[in-house]
Amino acid sequence: MIIKSLNALGVYGNASLNSVDLALISTDGVDIQQFIKTATVHYPDDLCLGIRALIARRGWSYDELRQNPEVRLIREKISRFYVECIREFAAAEKVDCYGIDGLTVFSNPAEKCSYQLENGSVLAAALEHGIITHFHRADLLSGGQASPLYPAFISCLGQTVEKPALFITVDTVASLVYLGQSGELTAFDCAPATAMIEDWTFRHANMQTDYNGKLAITGKVDMQIVESLLRHKLLQKTPPKALDIMCFADKKEHLEGLSLEDGAATATMFIAEAIYQAAFDFLPRIPSNLYICGEGCKNPTLLRFIKQNFAPREVHLISELNENITAPGAQSTAFNAVRRLYGLPLTYPTTTGTYEPMSGGEIYEKN
Repeated sequence: MIIKSLNALGVYGNASLNSVDLALISTDGVDIQQFIKTATVHYPDDLCLGIRALIARRGWSYDELRQNPEVRLIREKISRFYVECIREFAAAEKVDCYGIDGLTVFSNPAEKCSYQLENGSVLAAALEHGIITHFHRADLLSGGQASPLYPAFISCLGQTVEKPALFITVDTVASLVYLGQSGELTAFDCAPATAMIEDWTFRHANMQTDYNGKLAITGKVDMQIVESLLRHKLLQKTPPKALDIMCFADKKEHLEGLSLEDGAATATMFIAEAIYQAAFDFLPRIPSNLYICGEGCKNPTLLRFIKQNFAPREVHLISELNENITAPGAQSTAFNAVRRLYGLPLTYPTTTGTYEPMSGGEIYEKN
């Protein structure tokens, strides 16, 4: 097989409960030749409401998600919304392949299943082009946790970074990617993230999120609640491990009774503390080179709390490596799509616990 650079379009639904990221890059799956463009598009109100209603219900099983007609309807609506976004985003662009990673609302590695809100057949038929999606399944079937899916992309970006280095991704959940001095690559999901803040502000103030962290900066952190949340069994579990946005649904009541501002502050501090705790507990060391990316970077209060926890080490924005890294989730999805076409691995025993380096992604051909 001749490996050549392709124009790959990535759609990433896990950045936020409120929006989807899109990116177009030129890559051969090993290096990135060009970051072409990115965009963030907010979900229509009815989709936001549908997603939040889905998350609000606790105890879904995989079969219930697959069989529930309301869930299937949301999945179809989101897929068609992705199609509209792609058509507008790429109207004047040459696209060789599409990678689409929908919002993960359920993950159970023990039963080798996860559920994303996208329909590959609908997407391929509407776009009249083959697409790659369900990047998680091959890893799950090979004994992995199926998340995070960033590491190959981060490893590419970190080629010129002094090692060891730590990359912190803060989207609906947070994850860590550690690049060791001798080429070691370690990664795992480590904490709930923006989904927790967005859920709180929506339920208590009908706000999509804590814009610019203004609620949290004016609120008072309840450290007793933070300490209680930090004892959650998933945070104590040794990696590899994966989280989804429903993992902490049973802990929402810890914040109830707090004011809007205090709840936002406490949730925000908990996220920052959980990220630091994971780095301290499970990495060989916390390096001096730290980079952060993802939707959480748009929240200055969350960013400040994270930086305070890691002090005196400085936490840099990933855009300081390259100013074009503006939608890393979508850019990594595009990168992974090309790696799938060329049979290159996305996950590794040290990132998800899969038995061997594993490529992933299912190809749906147009009808």
